[in-house]
Amino acid sequence: MEHLPKYRLLLLLSFFSLNLSLFAETEISEKESRLDKEILSLYREIAKARDLLTYEHLTSLPANTTISFIGTYPNRTGIRIRKYKVDPDPQNKNRIKHSEEKSILLEFNGSVLSKVEVLVVTEDTEIEQKTKTKISDTSPLDTSLNDMVISFSGLDGSDSFPLSSLRNDEIKGERNDFKKDFYIKFLLDFHSQLASISALQKTGGNKNQKSMFKQLNQSLGY
Repeated sequence: MEHLPKYRLLLLLSFFSLNLSLFAETEISEKESRLDKEILSLYREIAKARDLLTYEHLTSLPANTTISFIGTYPNRTGIRIRKYKVDPDPQNKNRIKHSEEKSILLEFNGSVLSKVEVLVVTEDTEIEQKTKTKISDTSPLDTSLNDMVISFSGLDGSDSFPLSSLRNDEIKGERNDFKKDFYIKFLLDFHSQLASISALQKTGGNKNQKSMFKQLNQSLGY
């Protein structure tokens, strides 16, 4: 069997390596495209929360949930939904050991969703540590989601950077991991919460249905 000359062998190896690299890049890009489509679909779903702006007063809310509006009725332009969890100190029930608040702000320009802001605030009183992470998307209905901005503040200082700056290749898929493991799960959580809030308003005074939705929400943790 005739052996390939060394330079031809190196050329073939380079060719295969290039093909593998291009295949990996294509696979990563296609995965990001699928994740972006899922996020945009969730944006369209949670944008239905605009209907809540038409209620002068909300009759009932799930446990551990608060709502505030941007603007005054009937000219409201946005809504913020907060969910919170508080862990009391086992040694002193009047003292909070750990707390977490997560919220989503939805702003509208007329009937169009114009801004999505996600906020997570955690506080540990034992070590006196408070962290705040904010993700802002000021153009939620465009095709590119990598212009959203992530801001962080904590004991180690603060930082702010666009999502596009996260690495997203065959070695580190930080951007795809962020979208899949955090952002989509966060949106799904609040999509469920908003559906429960809307259902509670429509059930009006039906105590049995209100109790059912309250139990369903408690089963999600908080």
